[in-house]
Amino acid sequence: MFNKVEKTISDHKMLEGKSHVIVALSGGADSMSLLHCMAVFSDVFGIKVSAAHLNHNLRGEESQRDFEFVSNVCEKMGIELFAKSVDIGKISAEKKIGLEQCGREERYSFFSSLVRDCNTVVATAHTASDNAETVLMNITRGCGLEGLTGIPYVRGNIVRPLLDCSRGEIERYCEINQIPFVTDSSNLSTDYSRNKIRLSVIPELQKINPMVENSINRLSQIASKDLSVITELGNVAFKKCRIQNGLSISSLQLLDNNIVPFVIRIAIDHFWGIVPEKKHIELVEKIIDDRRGAVDIKKNLTAKVTGDRLVFEKKNQMPIISFEPRSVRSGDAFLFNNKKYSISEKKDLYLTNNKKINKNLLNNCISCDIISSDTLIRHRQSGDVFKPLGRNCTKTLKKLFTELKIPVSQRDSLLVIANGNNVLWVESVGVSCDAVPKGDSCFTVDVKEMNNDG
Repeated sequence: MFNKVEKTISDHKMLEGKSHVIVALSGGADSMSLLHCMAVFSDVFGIKVSAAHLNHNLRGEESQRDFEFVSNVCEKMGIELFAKSVDIGKISAEKKIGLEQCGREERYSFFSSLVRDCNTVVATAHTASDNAETVLMNITRGCGLEGLTGIPYVRGNIVRPLLDCSRGEIERYCEINQIPFVTDSSNLSTDYSRNKIRLSVIPELQKINPMVENSINRLSQIASKDLSVITELGNVAFKKCRIQNGLSISSLQLLDNNIVPFVIRIAIDHFWGIVPEKKHIELVEKIIDDRRGAVDIKKNLTAKVTGDRLVFEKKNQMPIISFEPRSVRSGDAFLFNNKKYSISEKKDLYLTNNKKINKNLLNNCISCDIISSDTLIRHRQSGDVFKPLGRNCTKTLKKLFTELKIPVSQRDSLLVIANGNNVLWVESVGVSCDAVPKGDSCFTVDVKEMNNDG
């Protein structure tokens, strides 16, 4: 199992460029074996290992027992432990959601709060058995191809090194290495959907095929590869059909009918930052075919047909003004969205060498060396990526805007300067690592709000 985990980490580049791994530690066999593996791997991969434990307070004394157990384990191993206690029962009642969903949301919110830089990841102890259960759950709910992909190996700053190991392999690993663990009594209850699948459904399927978990996981991997190809095709089609704040219907109708739902899904995610339900995608397809009508995706989000345009609007919001991409030229000045943009070239050494220079000005300085005839100032586009200044990572603009809490309604009105999909500068954010001035000259971008009187 140890070799299998090492291969999973390498194959999926889980720790590439990382220096800190926080293990999500419940105290069960899965998370304890993961902690053991990562502690051994700390020298191999050159990483610091910490642990995180969230007390859900759903099992009374047993919950407290788990917390004390992981605390003692971490103290003996010399591992830093981040711990938090929440009342899942109370929170789920306030949010009017199920205990399982509430627990998941609180866990990942806690994990996210611990990741303070791009060099840190949280490792969760999801296994191949967990993945098989997830796929079966998704099938019973009527999932599409995405539901068949199951649990991803890597999602953002979350990695899952045990995803190729079965629960049986992990229990044997704990036995051989004499790794202590606690048992969650709620795992034996059939009150939860996942437990019903684990305790009742999978054992029956194993009577038909003892290796059914392997078969389900093979299906999951095939579906993941297929979805990756389809998503790439969808992104290419989205770029062809995209117009300001919407999609060109005539361009959509040139596409294969099977790819249109994916383009609609990508567009809704792009413009609003939400994943639409299947029923909403079907309703949007209908108004496209009818060439008229409107669909409320949420109470304040509407997709409507206007002439040859499928427009995604937020109610009570002024429509976004279209901006025609233009080359970056020194001396250029223009008005857009009630703001004045001025681009100029500076050749003074103090811009790059004087540490007392205004930080806002420096954030808006772009190296002349990186500006070419293909460099454009434009709206953001699907596939755009940005390297934040002072951080060793690359982010999509969508993730960057989400991280900076820039409202979805404002994102398409911000301008960027880019070479292809490599974004060099973002309005209200600043310059990327790639575009920091290194010589004796640079381009500066000045943005000023206009008064109502112009």
